[in-house]
Amino acid sequence: MHYRFFTKTFCVICAALLLVACKQHGTGPYVISLSYQNSDIRKQFDTLYSKQQASPGIYKGFTEQALAICHDSTPRKDTITQDVFSSMYLNPFTNRYDCVTTTTFRFADGTICAMGVFNLTPGDTIAPDHDFPITGGSATYRNIYGTYTRKYINGIYHVGLRYYKLEK
Repeated sequence: MHYRFFTKTFCVICAALLLVACKQHGTGPYVISLSYQNSDIRKQFDTLYSKQQASPGIYKGFTEQALAICHDSTPRKDTITQDVFSSMYLNPFTNRYDCVTTTTFRFADGTICAMGVFNLTPGDTIAPDHDFPITGGSATYRNIYGTYTRKYINGIYHVGLRYYKLEK
């Protein structure tokens, strides 16, 4: 009986220590709130398969690149841009585009990058609201992790960058 108690206790302690050791420690959270509207987007659209239409106006795949000038909720003197690159391929089983998107936010003191996947119905011009993991950054934003959230409300794109900085 004591052996079982010791074994169970030992396993619980080891599991707790493993969880503590695996947890990423960081400072934060830090939050950056940005917004932009359609007039702030400088869009470049590139169709990859223009001769391979699935049906009129629906292509088997395409890429899209867009650059948006973002407005910060705090007074900054620098220009903030959001650079988006999406690869979209028509899924024949769902008849929707599977979109893989990489987004880079460029600040004067570094960049924050995020990547994610969403689905888009052919004919839709605005991606659905999404939460993507932050996959990294540079300069001031080196060694960060967190979430990039984008919501579209009444003609305005609302962006939240919530991140933690890993301790060294």
